[in-house]
Amino acid sequence: AREEYGIEVIDAPEPGSYDAIILAVAHHQFVEMGAERIRALGKPDAVLFDVKYVLPADMVDGRL
Repeated sequence: AREEYGIEVIDAPEPGSYDAIILAVAHHQFVEMGAERIRALGKPDAVLFDVKYVLPADMVDGRL
C-alpha cells in the first residue's frame, strides 16, 4: 500500500484519532464491535459511513 498509494497500514487503530470512519468491507469483527466501539475510534464529531450495511441504519451517518 505504501509504494502504490503512499499510505501507511497500521496494526491497531488509535482510539479518538479519526475524523471519519468508513466501513468498506463487512468483516465479522465490525459486527462484533458494534457501532459504539467503532465510533470510539473517531473524534467526538467523526463521521461513520457504512458502505456494506454492517451496522443498523440509525447507528451510522451515511450509507450508499
